[in-house]
Amino acid sequence: MTEMPRKTISLPPELENAVYELRKSEKYCKCSFSEILRVMIRRGLDAEQAEGKG
Repeated sequence: MTEMPRKTISLPPELENAVYELRKSEKYCKCSFSEILRVMIRRGLDAEQAEGKG
């Protein structure tokens, strides 16, 4: 078991569907829903940080 704390979030249907669509792609086909969300959140945070520095 990982040391990551569990969180519960609510997603609108369009975001949930978008994640399920990503799972159909070659890049994300072996990833869990949670793994895809972690990748997307990290990218969003990195983009926000980069925008703040610019």
